[in-house]
Amino acid sequence: MKNFFSRLERRLIKGKLARSKPNDLIAKGEKRLLAVFRHAATHSPAYQALLAEVGIKISDIQTPHDVLTRCPVLNKANTFQRFDARQLLCDRLPATALASVLTSSGHGGGGFALGLVSRRQARRAAGLIDLGLDLAFDIDKRRSLLVNCLPMGVAFTSDAVCVANVSVREDMACAVIQQAGALFEQIILCGDPLFLKRLCDYSQDIGLDWHRHRVHVIIGEETFSETFRDYLAQVLGIRPDDPASGLIGSSMGMGELGLNLFNETRETVALRRACIRHPALLKRLTGIDLAASQVDFPGLAPHSLQSDSKLRGVSPAPTFLVYNPLRTVVEIASPDANGAGDLLITMLDPQAPIPLIRYATGDRMQRILPEALARALSESGLTLPLPSLPIVALHGRTKDVLPGGAHIDLFKAALYHYPALAREMSGAHRLSLAEGGVRWEVQGGKDRPLNQDQAQAMAATLYDILAPQLPGQPLDVDVHAYDAFPHGKTIDYERKFTYWQPA
Repeated sequence: MKNFFSRLERRLIKGKLARSKPNDLIAKGEKRLLAVFRHAATHSPAYQALLAEVGIKISDIQTPHDVLTRCPVLNKANTFQRFDARQLLCDRLPATALASVLTSSGHGGGGFALGLVSRRQARRAAGLIDLGLDLAFDIDKRRSLLVNCLPMGVAFTSDAVCVANVSVREDMACAVIQQAGALFEQIILCGDPLFLKRLCDYSQDIGLDWHRHRVHVIIGEETFSETFRDYLAQVLGIRPDDPASGLIGSSMGMGELGLNLFNETRETVALRRACIRHPALLKRLTGIDLAASQVDFPGLAPHSLQSDSKLRGVSPAPTFLVYNPLRTVVEIASPDANGAGDLLITMLDPQAPIPLIRYATGDRMQRILPEALARALSESGLTLPLPSLPIVALHGRTKDVLPGGAHIDLFKAALYHYPALAREMSGAHRLSLAEGGVRWEVQGGKDRPLNQDQAQAMAATLYDILAPQLPGQPLDVDVHAYDAFPHGKTIDYERKFTYWQPA
């Protein structure tokens, strides 16, 4: 069977994207909205019912703008929790045309959502994966090994790279790299932050020499801090600020929509790191003031920051991502004064088995317009290379914000502030509200000795890192030995870990 994208076709697409302007690509993508809507409204019984409930007929929607302003917002509750698969499925597609089923993680609550893949889509999957890998890692120029450490049966197929689907087995991943890594010119690791922490720790325990290889990392499942990126980089021999070195980048997707909807590039990683080094740039770009943010927990008096405060703030720097607007339409609903709002996604495949139009993902996102970015960089006296694809700022999931306003990513960042200290911990931790403040419980590393004095010393260090970022608010830090950690004592890495569980 002919590959969906040949190597020549990938080169042509890369060149075309490099010459494109983000706003032009967005406009081209939105032109496809009407066809996607009409297909769903004609062939999906579930979508027909949702349109009828809000009094919309197919003839009422005449333009892409009508789709974005008049069609109902979908979510897990009013689709997957309400309709069965037969009702959601387009009526022209028989069950025999389905190739695979992928579920969401279930982490957001309310059960699972389904991603149904047709045989037509499955035939295209390897080509689309290879295109994305080539855009990020130049796989057409280097023999590449992709070690897939994602859980829950997520497997990759490729016509251009060698794939090792090892799931969440750090011993298998390391064995593949030790025994077969030298056959390739670069290694691409794919996993979630918590397992990648375990993989790095285990590899150090067995003496795996990562510096022998050119290594890249694709991180999925959850957001992470720059301190975590630096931790991985130190272990894996990657220099995050060197364009010639490996890339550690995140990929964001959803089981019901697609596994790679947004991703970091070298340019967006450089932008995020520049925003942390130059807070004025972040403020100009997103409205986030790292020096003036504060948290007010219920029942506690607001705390007034001193004018000379050097606090980093409770709103962490967002993750800057790009997306393909010819595949995905992005909306920001109910934006705040800075333009950050609820993410709505419409997939532009008119033959998708389950059409999802204006689907709310539960994430907070903000558009970064090219002209606004250019102005912010100029006013900050900075020059950075920029991608040709549209950029968005991911502020994390809505449920990851504590009642007082602090974000769980602040705690993730503190955990990796000192790499030597991070080495003694597993990366798992749990946040809860206690006596108007925050209780932070941290798990020690697997097979790492930890007595009471050591645990208290580690807790004191973590407190000193984080307490200034929660001005005037009670903070209680406990470090538990690996087996004594009360929240998931035996972490199997198959399920997303819950860092914050509201009472």
